[in-house]
Amino acid sequence: MPKLVDQRTGEERELVKPITLIGRAEYCDICVPDRLVSREHARIARRLTGFYIEDLDSTHGTRVNNVRIRRRAKLRDGDAITIAAVRADGQRSASLPPPHTDTSFPSRATPPADPEATTQEGGRFGACFVFRK
Repeated sequence: MPKLVDQRTGEERELVKPITLIGRAEYCDICVPDRLVSREHARIARRLTGFYIEDLDSTHGTRVNNVRIRRRAKLRDGDAITIAAVRADGQRSASLPPPHTDTSFPSRATPPADPEATTQEGGRFGACFVFRK
């Protein structure tokens, strides 16, 4: 079963629904209680051709492998998904290094050392996941 692995906690969240909603609101399938994250931030849809992520016009954006998505993007095994990234100066778009992923154990993700989820240049992000098939 495809899943998202939270890079902060190592928690695995299976994508069992046809559409998985990610956001700050309590009713979201994956709730990220961070004020950088929009109430309804992004959604992942299961289609016949695979899984796709789409940003829902969020303020701080959604990135796949450090590239901000403007439309929907097809997800591949190992893709890094960043929810809401801001630079240290408060601007909307931060350049993030890809999260560390231990490829010797594909079912386990290594959380970042900093619990505040900061980027190398001092920016911040709401959440970071790795997509696993």
